[in-house]
Amino acid sequence: MSDDLTGPLGTAMREVTFPDRSRGIILVRAGTPQAEAEAMAARVWAEMTEG
Repeated sequence: MSDDLTGPLGTAMREVTFPDRSRGIILVRAGTPQAEAEAMAARVWAEMTEG
């Protein structure tokens, strides 16, 4: 998947790997580095598994 896909309002799709090794797509601000997108995905995953 290309890191250059852009969406509405300056967003971009990033394919990420969550800590449980599952894969997903998240929307981030256009220009966000892949490493930062991976870190965001890990934080969201952690928040979802706390409850």
